[in-house]
Amino acid sequence: MFIGIFINDNWDIPHPLPTACRRVGLTSPKNLEDERDPKYSGKDASKSTVSRVKGLFIYPVKSCMPVELEEGEIVPTGMKYDRQFSFAQLVTSRPEKQADGSEKTEHQWRFITQREVPRLALVKAELYVPDPTNVAYHPNREDVKNAGCIIVSFPFRSEVSFSFKGLKALNEILKAKYLARDWSVEPRIAFNIPFLPTTERMKRKNYPPKENMAIWKENPEAINMSSEIPSDAIEKLKYFLGVSNPLTLFRVDASNYREVFRCAPKEDEVGYQPVVGFADAYPLHILNIASVQDVAERLPAEQAKDFAAIRFRANIYLTGPQAFAEDHWKRIRIGKSEYHVSCRTARCKLPNVDPKSGVPDRNEPYATMAKYRRIDEGAGIYPCLGMQVTPMDGETNLIKVGDEIEVLETGEHFYIKQ
Repeated sequence: MFIGIFINDNWDIPHPLPTACRRVGLTSPKNLEDERDPKYSGKDASKSTVSRVKGLFIYPVKSCMPVELEEGEIVPTGMKYDRQFSFAQLVTSRPEKQADGSEKTEHQWRFITQREVPRLALVKAELYVPDPTNVAYHPNREDVKNAGCIIVSFPFRSEVSFSFKGLKALNEILKAKYLARDWSVEPRIAFNIPFLPTTERMKRKNYPPKENMAIWKENPEAINMSSEIPSDAIEKLKYFLGVSNPLTLFRVDASNYREVFRCAPKEDEVGYQPVVGFADAYPLHILNIASVQDVAERLPAEQAKDFAAIRFRANIYLTGPQAFAEDHWKRIRIGKSEYHVSCRTARCKLPNVDPKSGVPDRNEPYATMAKYRRIDEGAGIYPCLGMQVTPMDGETNLIKVGDEIEVLETGEHFYIKQ
């Protein structure tokens, strides 16, 4: 575990980066850079048009910044490494009168997302995994035994005053700017956590017993990672996010995945009951770039200018078909693997958050989508964009940018609420 101040990839103090590991993902945005190109609008699509994977993304920490991939693995919970962690705040219920006249309150860890804490969009989660080709690799190294680590970082400017602490904070800021060779940038606070802590490490670091973390209407047992996070880092993160309740980070407990029912295929159909980690509802989320372009064309000019598909936080972005053709997909093949297209994605106001600033727009794109994308009777007042997808088997499969997407079956959908 470490905490430091850094800017971009430059650190102002020595730090124990996982030397036996490699960083997962592309170091800079790549495959969606031209997403606004009219050639992806789908307006010239025909029956002979080939649909392909345009971009792949995972979100190691729920509602935080994504990691872009060129290829990835599909596992039963979705994309490997996706949404395995989530921040949560401790919520206290209102006092309830008991039969003896006393009052009782309950305390519950509840997950948080950009819906209520939009500045999560600015929290970066870099993923490092063991690399057997690395000269420093050894199975007994701590980072290797813990399946790598995640480096969590967020912008933070300490309050500057003429006190000793204030001058020290100013020095930290100036050092970070100097190292970045950019006087406009802000320093970031960072800490790292093991990706999958061993039982031995959990005992040594005095982890709390597994606790229930409420996510929607479910309360799965999960691993409280508070023992890995320096107290001053979590306090600064609370200040940055605007969270006043106790805050911590939870990890999915692999023995307590949440089973997926509703519109997903059943065990007797695919041989296993679909599961998720901390994804909202289904293992995978796909999105057609042409559909995003259609929404963008209807937005007010100011909102449309820099409108990006990443607002919708899909795993698989695709190009080829006409806008909203995916609304009626039921079963598809990507590469060599088949997928069940379980239902449409009912949209809340989370995509109103600008991923670059962490600032939510009061109306858009929700207001525009609500005018013409309330297309699923089951979703009620919620507009729909994108599709929720379930792997058709419980095996590990590879997916790559450029893979062809073949539509095997189409039909109607009826969204079932959580």
